[in-house]
Amino acid sequence: MKRSILFFVAGMSLVLDGCASMGGAQRANAGYDSNVDMGKVVAVNQWAETKGAKVVWINYPQKPKNLDSSQVN
Repeated sequence: MKRSILFFVAGMSLVLDGCASMGGAQRANAGYDSNVDMGKVVAVNQWAETKGAKVVWINYPQKPKNLDSSQVN
């Protein structure tokens, strides 16, 4: 009886460890590239922290694109 419970607990911990590790680092870095406006991300996160809120970024804000002088009327 004790042995079967031990195997069950060991098996479940392996399953949970596998689920938790699937794509963790890749998923965390998937939305980040050089176009992410990190200044805005930091500002919004700090503002939310002072208000007692939590921000979950689905899509990170992008840096504003520089206007080419030939496009300005």
